[in-house]
Amino acid sequence: MMKGLFIKDFGLMKGQKPFFAAVLLMTAMFMVVYESFSFVIPYITIMIGMLTLTTISYDDFENGLGYLFTLPVSRREYVGEKYLFSIVTTLPGLILVSAGSLVVSRIRGVDFTMEECVLSVISSFLMVTVMLSIFIPLQLKFGVDKSRVAMMMVFGGGALALYAGVKICDVLGINWMAAVDAAAKMEPAVVLTGIAVICAVVLVISYLFSLRFIEKREF
Repeated sequence: MMKGLFIKDFGLMKGQKPFFAAVLLMTAMFMVVYESFSFVIPYITIMIGMLTLTTISYDDFENGLGYLFTLPVSRREYVGEKYLFSIVTTLPGLILVSAGSLVVSRIRGVDFTMEECVLSVISSFLMVTVMLSIFIPLQLKFGVDKSRVAMMMVFGGGALALYAGVKICDVLGINWMAAVDAAAKMEPAVVLTGIAVICAVVLVISYLFSLRFIEKREF
């Protein structure tokens, strides 16, 4: 039934023509107006990543998930498909916007090196992975409306924790910038391997939480 779930979600995407038009318009506008392509790549990638959350919202509309699980679809298959769908839709979008940024930067004569592009791609993939790893479980647990409040709390809590961490390091005399600089000087292969491992671990943990949440929901 995994194939059927993919067909359903791609069918839902066909009804998102205004969203895709807005993404294309914003991408074109950013590439023409802005010179910071390091901002364009993650911004558009995150917007594309939101498609997975949109399909969950449609599924949950008017107890649609309750009906879906009366069909020969297991909750494990449903959760697994959402994570695979997020990868299948986000990666091509990331590749296209990155390639487009390189081409447009060359045409406009903007200084956007290959190293900056690679760094933007890596950081974008990491950000969208973390974002979806947090938001998918929240939406499956709380539903559409309550998950928005939960997401705001996560954003606020994350920002507060980051600020507190920096302040604690300053008080204890820990030079956290030295760690950032050391990471930036590491071999690219080591960095890529580390990020791949981090993304894989985060996705697995997120998947397990999502599965637990959906199995406990009553429809």
